[in-house]
Amino acid sequence: MNAPLDLQMSNAAFLQWVQGQEGRFELERGRVVEQMTWGSRGHSMLVGRVARAFGNRLDDTVWNVCPTDLAVEITDSVRYPDVLVERTGQDTKALAAKDPVVLVEVLSPSSVVRDLNIKLGEYTALQSLQAYIVASQDEPILWVWQRNTDGKFPSDPVEIAGRTAQLVIDHLGVTIPLAELYLGIGHS
Repeated sequence: MNAPLDLQMSNAAFLQWVQGQEGRFELERGRVVEQMTWGSRGHSMLVGRVARAFGNRLDDTVWNVCPTDLAVEITDSVRYPDVLVERTGQDTKALAAKDPVVLVEVLSPSSVVRDLNIKLGEYTALQSLQAYIVASQDEPILWVWQRNTDGKFPSDPVEIAGRTAQLVIDHLGVTIPLAELYLGIGHS
C-alpha cells in the first residue's frame, strides 16, 4: 500500500504516535506512510527462518535478533525492518534500535522500490550497520550489501541465488545455507 498520510512529525513523536495505531506505519522523511498490513505465507515463513537462522548461529549473550517489531531511526525516518541484529545490553523498553549491525527486508510486491532504493540509502548511512540483506519471498535469491574493509558499502549488491548457495556475513562469522531459509518456498 505505502500510502502517505497527511501527517508530519518528528521521529520521537512518531514512535509515540504509532504505539496507539492499528495497522503498520513508517515515517519517511518526516511523513507518515502506511505499510501493507498483510503478507503472504512465504513472506512470513522467510522472516521467521531468517530470524531463527541468525539466532541459532549467534551467541545470545552478545547479540539480539529481533523480527519486525523494533524500529530503526534514520535522520527523519523511522523504519521497521523484517529482521535486525544488534548487540545485547540495550534498553528492553526502547522502541527503536540504536546501533543495528544487520538489517533484513523481505520483498513484497509493494516494497520493491522502497527496499532496494530508499531504504538502501537510509540503512547504509548508519555507522553501526555491517550488512543489509534484501530477500526475495518467492525464490532463493538474496541481494547483500556488506561494509568493505575501507568502511564503505559497495554500490551494487552481491546476488546470492539458488538453494545450494550460502549467505556469509563476514562481520559476524555467520554462514546460512539458502536451502535452510527457502525450504518449501518457491520452486524446488
